[in-house]
Amino acid sequence: MNDQSRSRPQNRFALWALLVLFALVPLPFASARPFIWTIWGIYAGLIATVFFAWQLRSRSQLRVPLTAHPVPTALFGLTFIALLLQLVPVGAVPILAEGNIVLTAPQTSVAPGQTVLMLLRQLSFALVAVLIMQLGISDKRRPVLLHGLIVITLAYAAYGLVALRTGDTILGLPKWAYLGSLTGSFVNRNSFATFLGFGAILTLAHGCAVLKRQAERHRDDGWITGLRSNVILYGAAYAFLMLAIVGTQSRMGLFAALAGSVVVIVAALLAIRRLGLLLVLIPLGVGLIVALLWLFGGGLLERIEWQGFGSDSRLLLYQQVLDLIALRPLTGFGGGTFGIAFPIVHQLPLSPDLAWSMAHNTYLTLWAELGLIAGSMPILAVGFIAFRLLQAMRQDIGSWTAQIAAFAVIVQVAIHSTVDFSLEIPANTFLFVAIVAAGLATTSRAQRGNSHR
Repeated sequence: MNDQSRSRPQNRFALWALLVLFALVPLPFASARPFIWTIWGIYAGLIATVFFAWQLRSRSQLRVPLTAHPVPTALFGLTFIALLLQLVPVGAVPILAEGNIVLTAPQTSVAPGQTVLMLLRQLSFALVAVLIMQLGISDKRRPVLLHGLIVITLAYAAYGLVALRTGDTILGLPKWAYLGSLTGSFVNRNSFATFLGFGAILTLAHGCAVLKRQAERHRDDGWITGLRSNVILYGAAYAFLMLAIVGTQSRMGLFAALAGSVVVIVAALLAIRRLGLLLVLIPLGVGLIVALLWLFGGGLLERIEWQGFGSDSRLLLYQQVLDLIALRPLTGFGGGTFGIAFPIVHQLPLSPDLAWSMAHNTYLTLWAELGLIAGSMPILAVGFIAFRLLQAMRQDIGSWTAQIAAFAVIVQVAIHSTVDFSLEIPANTFLFVAIVAAGLATTSRAQRGNSHR
C-alpha cells in the first residue's frame, strides 16, 4: 500500500461502513418502514460525520467535490429547497373546497411531518452519493465496492429462493401478499425484481468489460489471465440473478432488467466495433430467457396470459393522479403526502376497497407531491447524469465498467418507474445511488490524478 492510500484511512472506513449499510438495508421489508429507514438514515449521517471530521483533521480535500458536477448538484439542491418551502407557514392554503366549505392548511404541505421525513430521507441519499463518489474515483476501492454490491444481490437472491421453497415466508413470517412469488426480504415482488436487476446489470457490465479488454488486445498478446474463469463466474451470476427475477413473477421487472442488459451488451459491442455479433448474441439471449421461462417461469407466464402487460385499474389510477396534479400543478401537495392527498380525487370506478398509498408511477408521484417544476428537477438531474455518462464513454474517460453499469440501471429504473414505485423503496434507492454515483465519479477529466488513490 502506497503512502497516498495510507494517508486516506477515512476512505477505507467509508467503504466498509457503506457496504454494511447496503448489505443490511434490505432487512427487513427493504426498510420500507419509517422507523427502519430512519435508523439507516442516522447511520449514513454518522458515517458522513466521521468521514468529514477525518477529512478536516487530515486537511485533505475531497477527491470529487460537489463543484465537479454542478448541474445535478444544483438540481438536487433546488429539490431540497422546494421541500423546505413546502413547510413554511404562508397562511391559509386551500386543500379542498366543497360548496361554501373550504379546507385549508397553514403551509403548502398537507402533512408537514411526512414532508420532513421525505426531506431527511433524500438528504441521507445525498450523503451516501457524496461518499460513494469519493470511493468511486479510486481504481482500488471502486472494484471492491461494486463487487461487494454484486455479492449482496446474489445473497438476497439465494435467500429469496430458499424462503420461497421452504414455506414461502418473509424472514420466517407468513406472507400477506404475493404468495408464490419470490420476494426475498421485500414485501413487493416488483421492488425485489428491481433490486435483483441492479445486481444482474452490474454483473453483466463486469463480464462484458472482461471481454472488451480481451477484444482490445493485440492478437499476439494472448489471453487475459483468468479470462475463462471470469467469464464463467460472471455469466453464472448473471443467469442466477435473471432466474431469481423470473421467480418474482414481475412482468415489468423482467422487461426493465432485460432492457438494461441490452444497453450493456450493445455498448460493449460498439466499444469493440463488433456490432455484427448481435446476430449471434440475440438468439443466444432469447434462448436463455426462453429456457428460464420454460423451466422456472410458469407463474410469470400465467400472469402474462391472464393479465397481459397492462392493467385497467392502473390506467384509472393514473387518470385520477393527473386530476390531483391539476389541482396544484405548481406547488404540489407536499413531499411524501401522496397517500394522504390522493383521497381528494379518488372516486369510482377505481376500486374503493384498496388504499392507494402509492401512485405506481414515480414520475406522477413527484409531480403530485412537489409540483411540475420542482418534481421535474430530480428527473432532469438523473437525465443529465445519464448524458454525462454517455459523453464520458464516448470520450473514453474513466471506468467504462462503472459508467455503463450506471447508465444501464438508469435505463432500467426509467422504464420500471413508469408503472411502479421501486425507486421509492429505500433498499432500492440506496443501491441505485451507489451504482450511479460510482459511475459518475469517474466521468471528470480533472479527477484522473485521483484514480490511483
